Amino acid sequence: MKIKTLTLSALVILSTQLASAKTLIISDVDDTIKMTAVLSGKKIMTFNGLVRTKAFAGMSELYTELKDHDSTIFYVSGSPKIIRSRVDEFLDENDFPQQKNLVLKSKISDDTIHFKTESIKELISAHNPDKVILIGDDTQHDPEIYDGVQALYPNLVESIYIRSVANRELPKNSLIKTYFSAVEIAGHEMVKGNLDAAAVKKVARGFIRQTNDSGIALRKRYCPRTGRAEIEDIKASIGDSSVDDILDMTQDKIISSCN
Repeated sequence: MKIKTLTLSALVILSTQLASAKTLIISDVDDTIKMTAVLSGKKIMTFNGLVRTKAFAGMSELYTELKDHDSTIFYVSGSPKIIRSRVDEFLDENDFPQQKNLVLKSKISDDTIHFKTESIKELISAHNPDKVILIGDDTQHDPEIYDGVQALYPNLVESIYIRSVANRELPKNSLIKTYFSAVEIAGHEMVKGNLDAAAVKKVARGFIRQTNDSGIALRKRYCPRTGRAEIEDIKASIGDSSVDDILDMTQDKIISSCN
């Protein structure tokens, strides 16, 4: 069943009728949850945006766990509304939660930085959350947009997660954490007390069960052949032996996939 995308104004009106969200999560789509390969050029990006439906491994499980732990998720994408049916299909086919919470640009020519910044501000104003989590990638403007949002709401933005695709230099912001796998975000959220061990295990199993060339790494982009130091840091920070094995399996999966 396909879910029609609502306009931002409609979402804002609807949200005023709902209880305030405890945690508001704002997520990008392309190269954050969807394997689009934005850096491959406009033609390939457009083709992938219209045709590809592959999600990064473990991301739908991560978002489902976050939603189940008292969070509201909005997908704020720089894609134009003309392809909203394709984005709806992607979210539906990959079992992402709260699919109706999709905010897209009116026109492809609209400035993405302005659109995303203003959309996030409107959502924060409408939902009045206790905290905000921002999830994106480093292919375009997410790091700078999220850095700017955090400057506007220093007491609200709790975490900024940026997927390493280009593995480029990011704004100097202590809240920004890079990630390669959904498991890293789940681990950080467990450290913060927002997720439990069972949730981390579900996300990790969603990541591990993918085949080596499917849903893990974008071709010819950043791939940590020796693994992610962040996973070892998370293990030490969590201090819960019940997740050690699944984190080790995640690390092994990253290494085998990247090699």
